[in-house]
Amino acid sequence: HLSPYLPISRRLSDVVVEPLYTPELAELSVPDFLAALPTLDAAFAAKVAAAAAEGKVLRYAANVRPPAADGTGGGSLKVGLVAVPASSPLGTLSGSDNLVEIYSQWYAATPLVLRGAGAGAGTTAAGVLSDMVELANTRG
Repeated sequence: HLSPYLPISRRLSDVVVEPLYTPELAELSVPDFLAALPTLDAAFAAKVAAAAAEGKVLRYAANVRPPAADGTGGGSLKVGLVAVPASSPLGTLSGSDNLVEIYSQWYAATPLVLRGAGAGAGTTAAGVLSDMVELANTRG
């Protein structure tokens, strides 16, 4: 969790999020949402093909840009689908692994890469269950 060390706003409302599905799908019930997912297949297939034609792969990633050191320009937080070179650290990521690339004045051309196992399904499920129990106990 790096956010306490970043000199930018950390309010969720300041994060630009590109969802993987349309706002209309977000309004559906879970069964209707699942039934409608195949309507996204053609658009995603086109995105995958376009990326592959350039030697790239698609990843859903966060991009954090702190403000310029000289005080010009604000920072930004964006999460969305990006095409990255297939041979890049992010491009070679697989499974539930996580990765952070840090670019700085010292790591401008080649980033410092932190890579390792992500939570995985079991740990994520346990965390969600824990959050649900906490919500039930505090807001029940």
